[in-house]
Amino acid sequence: MLSLPAEFEQFHWMVDMVQHVDLGLIVLDREYTIHVWNGFMVHHSGKQSHEVIGKTLFEVFPEIPKEWFVAKSRPVFNLGCRSFLIWRQRPYLFKCRNVRPITQQASFMYQNVTLNPMTSPKGTVDYLFLAVEDATAEAIAEGATANN
Repeated sequence: MLSLPAEFEQFHWMVDMVQHVDLGLIVLDREYTIHVWNGFMVHHSGKQSHEVIGKTLFEVFPEIPKEWFVAKSRPVFNLGCRSFLIWRQRPYLFKCRNVRPITQQASFMYQNVTLNPMTSPKGTVDYLFLAVEDATAEAIAEGATANN
């Protein structure tokens, strides 16, 4: 069993990884209130954590079609399974600027997004987390052009 200092150190590492991983991580509750907004999302969206945490996804991003997103998230909350949004079906969920110098042919970041259930110790899914992956290089390689 880990000692308290080792457990604290591992917790600190986990928080550091969440903030610095090259992947957007967002935690939403069943009302779509934002609880976690990591460094990737700050960097790419231009929205600071204190600007978004405690607000609903649709307050911060009114351009996201609410009915569509709720339908995509329903199986995550109700069945505890993943849901996927891929750039070929919808170029992005969050219109973020493209900041990769090699792929400047795109005016925005293409994204693959996975909606993941977060199961509580009681077995309920009261939160989900979105993993937002930059798929711009893949989209450009496949001939997509982003001039929007």
